[in-house]
Amino acid sequence: MQYYDAKLLTSAAKQSQWPDSDLPEIIFAGRSNAGKSTLINALVNRKNLAYSGKTPGKTRLLNFFQIDDRVVFTDCPGYGYAISNVEAAEAFGLLIDPYFYKRKQLKAMVLVLDARRVPNDDDELMIDYGRKAHLNILIICTKSDKISKSQLISSRHQIAKTLDVNEENILAVDSVKKIGMDEVWKRIDKIIAQSSKTLSA
Repeated sequence: MQYYDAKLLTSAAKQSQWPDSDLPEIIFAGRSNAGKSTLINALVNRKNLAYSGKTPGKTRLLNFFQIDDRVVFTDCPGYGYAISNVEAAEAFGLLIDPYFYKRKQLKAMVLVLDARRVPNDDDELMIDYGRKAHLNILIICTKSDKISKSQLISSRHQIAKTLDVNEENILAVDSVKKIGMDEVWKRIDKIIAQSSKTLSA
């Protein structure tokens, strides 16, 4: 299925600014420069829906994008740079803590990783957020075209071991060439179907 109707609902710096919506939400999280914005743009077949800033860790907002009146993608600020700075880490926590634990519409997290990088403590911290919030977790490896097939297999093994996840929940994509988007959408469609039942119950 192709998804074209994508729009920015709002950008929120605090809970009172979250959008009034009953649609299931999926948060996209990842280290700065992991390719999160490029992935979101590729999924909705748009060039500049999600914005990637030139300064890592500078954006301090949750950006809510409504897709085809079926789901909301929540774009989390890139982390890593932020978490390594004490003041920025505190601001990051104040932004995402309430969202993870109070937002009933939040049903899943897409953790975006660079296929060439081994997950670090920050990645483990983010997946821990997802687990504590009882979210469905899908890991997307971007930039998979920049390494060989054998290296990608090794990378998926390492990610699964480091983050203690099943390899079936790790997908590799090439966001620039939009390779792997159909498989990502299959997973998202399942989440939407399951979440819609829960939200309407």
